[in-house]
Amino acid sequence: MAGRLKRRLEHYLERIIMKELVFDIKLKELPVKVKEGGVEKVYKIKEFTGNQRAAYNDRFDYEIKMEGDSIKAVPGKDFKLMSAIDFLVMCFYDPEDKLVTKEVLGSWPGTTTEKLHEAALKLSGMDKKSMETAKNASAENDTNG
Repeated sequence: MAGRLKRRLEHYLERIIMKELVFDIKLKELPVKVKEGGVEKVYKIKEFTGNQRAAYNDRFDYEIKMEGDSIKAVPGKDFKLMSAIDFLVMCFYDPEDKLVTKEVLGSWPGTTTEKLHEAALKLSGMDKKSMETAKNASAENDTNG
């Protein structure tokens, strides 16, 4: 009983007291082995930097519109969906540590680029699950803060 009470108290204190934030600012990397013509090369996906993430987000143009009593963000005239390849050219590096070009990635199988895209999104915390977790944490902080 005492252990359970202690855990509940710790949980409560975590929710009302801001903890120290600690970050490792080294970008995460994920090695990717690619076979082409029997030769295996090691590429890598690198986590987005803050500037890359901002550049990615700037590609989306939204307009704010009033609908009755609510405000809605709707795609504007310059809204551009980013393809998997457009995303990868910002974070996928060849064995010489140079960004892989759109032309090279465009020549690879679509299933390959789609899986690379999914891995890159996850590595940078931009996949649906990570975004939903961040959204829920933010909402919880708003209601408790």
